[in-house]
Amino acid sequence: MFKPIIIVSITEKKHSKILEEAKAMKQANVAIVEWRADFAEVAKITKFAQIASELKKILQDTPLLFTYRSIKEGGQGQFSAEDVYALLHYIISQKQIEMIDIEFNLPQEICNLLIDYAKQNQIVTILSLHDFTKTPKLKVLEKQFEEMSKFNTTIIKIATMANSGEDVLNLMLATKNFTNQSNQKVITMAMGKLGAISRLAGSITNSSYTFASFHKASAPGQLSYQRTKEFLDLFSI
Repeated sequence: MFKPIIIVSITEKKHSKILEEAKAMKQANVAIVEWRADFAEVAKITKFAQIASELKKILQDTPLLFTYRSIKEGGQGQFSAEDVYALLHYIISQKQIEMIDIEFNLPQEICNLLIDYAKQNQIVTILSLHDFTKTPKLKVLEKQFEEMSKFNTTIIKIATMANSGEDVLNLMLATKNFTNQSNQKVITMAMGKLGAISRLAGSITNSSYTFASFHKASAPGQLSYQRTKEFLDLFSI
C-alpha cells in the first residue's frame, strides 16, 4: 500500500515572510513545497521569478511547486488569462521550479501551450480544477476526469467542496474508478471538515499527493503537516 506524498503550502504575503516559511519547511524536511504566489504582494512577473529563485536556493533539492490560483478557483489571483499565461511561461523559462499548477478553466490553447512548454523544460504539470461550493454528481466527476485526461499533463487535480458524506464518497469513488483505468497520476480532495478523510485516503483512492498546512491553511478542511504525516503513517502500515 503506497503512501501519498505531502505537499505543504506557503501562503505568506510579504517577501521576507515567504522566505522565512521556506526555511522552516526545509528544516522540517517536507517532501514538496508549494508557493501560492497569488497570496504574495507582488505585481511584476520578474519579481515573482526573483522570489522563486530565492526559494529554490533555500529549498535546494526539495521540489518547488509554483501556483497562481485565480479568485474564481478560490485563490487571490486577479490576473487575466493572458497575464497568467505570461507569468507561468516566464516562470517556466527561468527553470527555478520542479512543478507548476495550470488551471483547467484557462482557455484550452493556453493550457496546451503551458503544458507543452513545461514538459520541454522537464517541469511537472498539475492541471487543476476547483469547486468551492459543491461536489458534482458521480457521473459529472467521471466526465471531468475524462475531459482533463485529454491534456498531456503529468498530474490531474480535482478539489471540490463536501456538503454531505455522499459528496466525499462520490469524489473518492470517481478517483478510484479513474485511476483503476488509467496510469494518470491524480490529486483529489473534498474540501471542508466533512472531506478531511479524503485528504488521508490516497492509499485507497490512488490519489498520489495530498496538501497540508504549515502555519496557515490554503484551503478549507486542510490539516496540519504534522497531523497529516501522523495519519498517513498510521493508514499506510
